Amino acid sequence: MSRTIIYGTPGSTYTWSAQIALVEKKIPHELVEVAFGAHLQPPHRERHPFAKVPVLDHDGFVLYETQAILRYIDQLVPSPPLQPSDPRDAARMNQAIGILDAYFWRAAGPGVVGQRLFAVMRGLAPDEAVVQAAVPVVRTALSELDRFLGDRQFLAGDRLTMADIMVLPIVRYLLLTPEASLFDPHPRLRAWCERMSSRDSVRETEPQLARKG
Repeated sequence: MSRTIIYGTPGSTYTWSAQIALVEKKIPHELVEVAFGAHLQPPHRERHPFAKVPVLDHDGFVLYETQAILRYIDQLVPSPPLQPSDPRDAARMNQAIGILDAYFWRAAGPGVVGQRLFAVMRGLAPDEAVVQAAVPVVRTALSELDRFLGDRQFLAGDRLTMADIMVLPIVRYLLLTPEASLFDPHPRLRAWCERMSSRDSVRETEPQLARKG
C-alpha cells in the first residue's frame, strides 16, 4: 500500500499548501510534525539540507521545495489538474508563484505575520519598523494578485491551480492582522479568499493558527 508523509511545522504556510494539494488529489497522507527548532537538527537536515519545511516522502521518494512537491503530485495523479493547459494561464500561474516566493511571502511572512502573530505568541512586542518596511511590498503584491484575478474565479484561469494553493495560506494569515486593511481596495481578492477557504481541502487541513478567534 502506498504511503505518503509530509514532514512539516503546524502553521507553516508552505506545509499547508502541500496538504491542500494532497487533499485536492485525494491522496491520503500523514503529517509528521517538525516542531519549530527541530527543523535545524540533524534528523530533519537529512531530509532537507537547507532546514526548511515541508518535505514529502512518497513510498521512500523524498522531495523538498513546495513547488516541486505540488508539480510531482500533479503528475502523479493527473486529475484534477493543478496546472493550466493554456500557455497564458500557465504563465500567469508561474508568475503568481514567483511573486509569492520572491517578494510576497518574505514581506508578509517574517515582516507582518511574524511580528503581528508569532512574536506576540512568544510574548514579544511587534517590531513596528519591520512591519512598516514590509507593508509597501505587501501592498504591491496584493494589487498584482488582484489584477491577475480580475473577474475570474481563480488567480490563473477558471479553475484551481497551484497559484491559488500556494498564495492562499499567507493571505489567510494576513487577514488576521491589523494589516488586513490592505485588502480594502481589493474586494475581489477577499471574495477569492472566502471561496478558497470554503473548499474541503482547505477546511480539512486548516491549522489552528489560521482560525479566527
